[in-house]
Amino acid sequence: MKSSIIEPDIPDPLTPTPDNPVNPPVPPPPAGKSAELPVWLQRTFLVVYVLFCIELGLLLVVVPWTRIWTNNGLLVGSPALRHFLEQGFVRGAVSGLGLVDIWLGVLEAVRYRDRR
Repeated sequence: MKSSIIEPDIPDPLTPTPDNPVNPPVPPPPAGKSAELPVWLQRTFLVVYVLFCIELGLLLVVVPWTRIWTNNGLLVGSPALRHFLEQGFVRGAVSGLGLVDIWLGVLEAVRYRDRR
């Protein structure tokens, strides 16, 4: 006794037909208009990005020269890493990355132009 679940006169919904194409054609974008973000969203992104860069940069400039850098629980188990991080050139390198981060934030704010 063999039973068939799929009836032969019901078309498979996944089979492409003229009425049901698998990949319907996508209309081309209108000429002259691109998929740009609204101006208010561009400006909001800019403000958030600049504030993030400046805040992170200030953190990277200041923290290597405070007690937080050397007296933390992460370095208790590794005296060699603690000694390495206490070196002046490591602190200077991290502070230099902070200055670069601040510079990138300010540069992005100065060079911003609305894309309309």
